[in-house]
Amino acid sequence: ANICGNSGGGLYSLKNNSNMKLPLIISAALLARAAAVQKVCVRQSRYNPSFFPRRHHVIAAFGNPKYYSNNFIRADKESAELKVPKFDVFFDELQKVSPLVKQAIHEENPGGIAAIDDAADVYKWKNMERHPNRLISQVDKIDNFQNHGVPLIRVRSSLRGPSKQRGIYFSELISTTDLRHKWDATNNIVETIYNAADLDDIKRFQGDKYGEPAMFGVGYVKTKQSVVSPREQMTLCGVQNFPSGASTVWGVELEEDQNHLFPKDQTKRMPRSTSHLFAMTMIPTGEGTFDVEYVLQLDVGGLPGWLLGPVVTETVKKMFRFAEKYCESGFEEGGELAKRLAAFPDDEEESSLRTDEPIDEACVLDENRALLMPP
Repeated sequence: ANICGNSGGGLYSLKNNSNMKLPLIISAALLARAAAVQKVCVRQSRYNPSFFPRRHHVIAAFGNPKYYSNNFIRADKESAELKVPKFDVFFDELQKVSPLVKQAIHEENPGGIAAIDDAADVYKWKNMERHPNRLISQVDKIDNFQNHGVPLIRVRSSLRGPSKQRGIYFSELISTTDLRHKWDATNNIVETIYNAADLDDIKRFQGDKYGEPAMFGVGYVKTKQSVVSPREQMTLCGVQNFPSGASTVWGVELEEDQNHLFPKDQTKRMPRSTSHLFAMTMIPTGEGTFDVEYVLQLDVGGLPGWLLGPVVTETVKKMFRFAEKYCESGFEEGGELAKRLAAFPDDEEESSLRTDEPIDEACVLDENRALLMPP
């Protein structure tokens, strides 16, 4: 908005950069294949009028209604109301696709990636990469998950970084303009449109099973021209913190009946990217270390799944490469993350967005904050 993206426009631009040679080669090859398929379809239809090429199924540009309730909460401005998800339905699905989400919800001392038994997966995943000693330790996918025509991607990584406000600062990698632009050249706009006026309203709907809500709201993303034309997203997103120190950042595309929430200054509608399902979960594994599992099913409207999967995967990897150094800077005097964390109160509970003290809210979320929109 979500990531989480946030948006489908996290697709990287085709610029000369030695660090991007492999992704560019992959993109060029896939785009060449797409162009070849298109030429065949045109040639067949020209000489055989009865031939109708099978087109990529373009998903409707709004969220799955099964994830949404008919309940609303107050937003923080303009007398707006925000739709509330069916937390049980949504988090049940997240637990099926993300073992770390399940650990965060159910375990007092979650074991992280090392404790995952892939044989216990509810769905059948295809392993794409497995490198236990590398930054990106594992990549899996499910093609055409839930018949949406695009793959569900799952990426795992292990990082070093402070525990203080980990859920918030890690979500900012994909949700704040300054950080997002450091690794995503195609992002144009990423901003929060609305936040919940009172997180206690969310607590009443979600109950006690899914941790403590730290953020809840609607994010908007618009991308630049890249390998596809500009796209936009509007995603309902949140951050949940758990007693174990785990955090889950989640997001899902808003339904079409919420289009009135689009930013008032963005009057021209772009093709819509759709985050069908997104979660990014951080599990503490030691003093200053943590595991991350990033799960995303993204539709970029018109791009077939076989093309979109590798591009989304490489984009998520790029985020993790940036995150590695950024998170470690939290341990360095004057480091970028260390300076960011200095804006938070020392007491984690005092800094909670649920506090009634107004001075803390300004410290925790500055003017650059924006709920994630998955890349």
